Parts: sequence; structure tokens; C-alpha cells
Amino acid sequence: MPEELHVTREGYERLEQSLEKERQRREDTITSMATTVDDAMDLENRSLNAAQLHTDLSSIEARILELEDVLSRAVIVEEGDLPRDEVTLGSVVVLHDAAHDRELEVQLVSAVEVDALAGGATQVSDDSPVGQALLGRHRGEQFTVVLDAGEVTYTVRRIST
Repeated sequence: MPEELHVTREGYERLEQSLEKERQRREDTITSMATTVDDAMDLENRSLNAAQLHTDLSSIEARILELEDVLSRAVIVEEGDLPRDEVTLGSVVVLHDAAHDRELEVQLVSAVEVDALAGGATQVSDDSPVGQALLGRHRGEQFTVVLDAGEVTYTVRRIST
């Protein structure tokens, strides 16, 4: 049986939207391919345009298959099922970095739902070094993570869902 992927409801909905966008891109690309074949005046331009569109179509198809696979294995983690005093998937956490005297708000999400363009808290994957160290922590706990820039120590200031 394929491995289950735990995702937040918001992440699941974003994945569904991405799938719909990719399906629309596929349709647009197929339409463009037909138009290119019909409109191209010379054989060389027609072949070059068709080859590029075929490459685009292949990458779109691959992304659609990937998203369909992820969604078929996704298990939505409901907020009501999660402990409120412990960092779990979907938690929004305020971390304090004493060395740089700054606070950072992050949301712990699964790797498949990280969206660099998402608004709100910075998303941290549960398989990243910070995400792995953060999972299961409680308010007031400190932890140290080794990153490319060196060791960073964080204190969990607040946990919410």
C-alpha cells in the first residue's frame, strides 16, 4: 500500500487548486499545439514550435501525475484532533532566536504542501532540520538546529493552530 501523506486541510486545498491549474495548462497547451500546426507557414518553424509545446506538455503531464498521486495518498490532519500545547503538523509557532534577538513565525507543514508563495507564516517542512527539531515541542522549550550558516538555538514562544 502506498505511504500515507499527512497534510493540513489548507495544504490539501492548495494541492487541489494546483492540480486544476495544471489540467487547464494542459488543455491550453494542446490547443496551442493544434493552432501552431495549423498556422505555421514554414515547416521549420512549425517543427520547432511543436517540439517546444511537446516538451511543455510532457512536464505538465508529469506534474499532473505527481499531484494526483499526492492527493490520492493524502490524509488530512484535522485541527480538532491535534493537541494544542504541542507542535504538530499545521501548528503555527512563534520562535525566538536569542542570538539575533528576533522572533520568527512559522507553520509546520508536510513537504508536499510547502508553498513559497503562500501568505502568512513562513512554511517549514516537517522533513527539514528545523521541522524535525520542532515537531513535538512545547511552549518554553529550547532546541538547537545545525543549518548551513551554523548552529541556531530557538525557543518556542507560542503555539497555535
